[in-house]
Amino acid sequence: MTGPIPRQLPAPVQNFIGRDSEIELLNQLVGGETPGVIQVVGMGGVGKTALVVHWANQVAENFPYGQIFLDMRGYSAGGVPVAPAVALASVLSAFGVEPDRMPDGLDARSALFREMASFRHMLIVLDNVAASEQVAPLVPDDGDCQLVITSRRDLNLSATTFTRLIRVDPLADDESRELLAEVLGGERMAAEPEAVSRLIDSCQGLPLALRVAAGRALRSQRPLSELADSTRGLEDVVSTEHMLSLTYATLSSEAARLLRRLGLHPGGPVKIAEAAALADVPPQAAAALLETLANESMLDRDGADSYQLHSLIHAYAHELLLREETAEGRAAAETRLSRLTRVPRRNVEFVDDAPACKDRLDRDLLAEDLAKRLRQAQDRRPEVSFLLHLDGPWGAGKTSLLNLIEHELAASALVVTFNAWRYARVEPPWWALITCLRDQLIRAQPRRNRLWWHVKETWARVRRSGASYLLAMLVLAVLVAAVLMIFQPIPLAPKDFGDFAKAITGGLGVLAAFWSVGKIAARLLLWNSASGARLLEQSHTNPMREVTEHFAWLVDHASKPVVLFIDDLDRCDEKYVVAILEAVQNLVRDAPGGTKQIPRAASFVVAADGAWLRRAYEKTYENFQGAVDEPGRPLGHLFLDKLFQLSVPMPAMGEEARSCYFDTLLGVAPDSGRQEPTDEVHEAQARMVSSRTEGEVLDVLDNASPPVRRAVIADAIAKMSTPEVSAATEHELQKFAPLLLANPRGMKRFVNTYGVVRTLRTLEGNTVGSDALALWTIIRLRWPLLAEHLEQDADLIDRIMAAEADDDLPDQLKCLITAPEVRRFFKESQLTPAMFRSCGGGQIG
Repeated sequence: MTGPIPRQLPAPVQNFIGRDSEIELLNQLVGGETPGVIQVVGMGGVGKTALVVHWANQVAENFPYGQIFLDMRGYSAGGVPVAPAVALASVLSAFGVEPDRMPDGLDARSALFREMASFRHMLIVLDNVAASEQVAPLVPDDGDCQLVITSRRDLNLSATTFTRLIRVDPLADDESRELLAEVLGGERMAAEPEAVSRLIDSCQGLPLALRVAAGRALRSQRPLSELADSTRGLEDVVSTEHMLSLTYATLSSEAARLLRRLGLHPGGPVKIAEAAALADVPPQAAAALLETLANESMLDRDGADSYQLHSLIHAYAHELLLREETAEGRAAAETRLSRLTRVPRRNVEFVDDAPACKDRLDRDLLAEDLAKRLRQAQDRRPEVSFLLHLDGPWGAGKTSLLNLIEHELAASALVVTFNAWRYARVEPPWWALITCLRDQLIRAQPRRNRLWWHVKETWARVRRSGASYLLAMLVLAVLVAAVLMIFQPIPLAPKDFGDFAKAITGGLGVLAAFWSVGKIAARLLLWNSASGARLLEQSHTNPMREVTEHFAWLVDHASKPVVLFIDDLDRCDEKYVVAILEAVQNLVRDAPGGTKQIPRAASFVVAADGAWLRRAYEKTYENFQGAVDEPGRPLGHLFLDKLFQLSVPMPAMGEEARSCYFDTLLGVAPDSGRQEPTDEVHEAQARMVSSRTEGEVLDVLDNASPPVRRAVIADAIAKMSTPEVSAATEHELQKFAPLLLANPRGMKRFVNTYGVVRTLRTLEGNTVGSDALALWTIIRLRWPLLAEHLEQDADLIDRIMAAEADDDLPDQLKCLITAPEVRRFFKESQLTPAMFRSCGGGQIG
């Protein structure tokens, strides 16, 4: 015999009475030639589980391979029945199957169970089963493994397997009387025989009701007659609305709260630690409360630190929970229990899909790195715009990352958020962008300065608008003066008051009309509306000159450097995508220097799916395809490369990150409180401080255990961005200069891209070597089309070296694979498929 021998049976119920015929039948069925499956059925509270547990403990020694007991929670209050795949995993674990050898699918687990059960003479009890589907995959083939099922109804398993049925009825009157005597004692029973009879009639032979009634009577000094009168019949016992409420009313507030919160427990054995989590009390206090409930017959003792929760008590506790506990209290208690047991909450909170403002995926480190790069760009060349692209598909978390970057930039920059999809139908696009900037700049001013700032901004547009607008203002002034001349001062004699009032009313009406005309003129002539912006485009030979000049004025008069976030661009059509990005390019390229001694330029962060943006350019300029494309760099890539200094792919979620994030949503993630660093963490941090190169930092991460690695990732990223390590990294990257595009922009993009990709891979737990990551970056920049295919099939590298192209590849990729320049690159770099795979996102997680 190999492997563990499970001993999972609960302790037998105290004062077990009767059931001799059922126990004899169980022994006969188990001793027969064909064990088959035994179903024990009966109404709730009749004692099915108590019978099977009592019998199983008596015959446990007859099953040398052990006994397995599993509560299937078919009738548990507010819970979810145990799925057969989950039940099989529990049984296989009891058989000794390690987690890494556990089959994934239901059929595979069922097949392994039947194989292992065929030679094991053991007892398996599946308690509280609701439907045949729950247990069908756990029915063993012919062999020595004995399966016993308890349920409230016949599961009709006989169609698929040999099944014997044992029906459990309520106790007879004499058995009920014997059970009461075991608890109350014969003397008290003899003192009130009529009250005992009425009590037995009220409980209708249900052992649970009898035990609760006897427990109350044992602790009460009241006569049995009063207790019998307060127990009104079978319907009260079954619903637990009356019988149990009498006991509940006598509990202390702490014990009553624990009983209610046991309604959140999945059922079955209740551990002291689980009760402590539910009640939010120390374990010692929880143990005392459990003992109190056991003394009140609300729980059965099941070992030194475990208590058994009956299904009817569980149902009653769940009703109390919904009636007397707040939603917040229930959620908090269930979360504490889930964090302890690692079992997902049954009542998971609603989770919205709004962008996050609080990081749960360590993306705050990436946001900190990108914010630092934006600040450095503004500090080094404040007159030059820096354009950053956050590239990722829908749902990748781009907006959430924007929120985190905004938080990092709050102290040093003014962040202006432009939701492109919201303005997608407003023409021209540049007007919506510049109006959004102006409005947020005004809101950023103190309230006392907003009106004055608005006047200054309007005057700036007036001065820039030219003579035609000034002429319109002059005409308006002349008209106002004429009105004032017409309405000369009128003598204030009483008889002239009526004429004076009429004059004033008429004058105010004329002024109101002039004011309305002036507002309309301002909206049209000063492009204070979308229609005015269109009029500007139609009436000026070079309208964008005025636009870019005013954009520069706005940026120059902001209180801080301006960073514009453009979000949701990948929800707009191709026409608008190209129009807004070309407007950005015009504002960046043509905006003149400001009025200050050191002119200031705005930076842009565009969050959108790169494939969507590239497709928009390729569709808009499809007539140019084939004319300006480069091998491996289609038209869309060329446009984006020209626009952005840096394109950042969204970080991938590795297996561990996905698991932790999902556990957080389910409420089973451990507490996120800050923990004191261990000695191993301190040692890794010390090694990090003494590191001088990127390779040494990566070596620290490689040699750390996973928990320590996660604890020091932030230190690693900070260390690699220090001037000392950055200089050493740039020195190491110099050897790749011959493999880069032969232009300054390509070299700058390589340095920027390598740095941010290193941060990404480190966040993902991927410590790929510097050489491999540098070569991967070069391919991404020089031949992005090839990189996309290599990420799907890295073995394509071998075919490139052999100059072989498959027929199913695109024509452009076929030409690229056989191009001498590409083959020379892979030959000189000695990049292998394994090295390329190691550079991908989320490889380690």
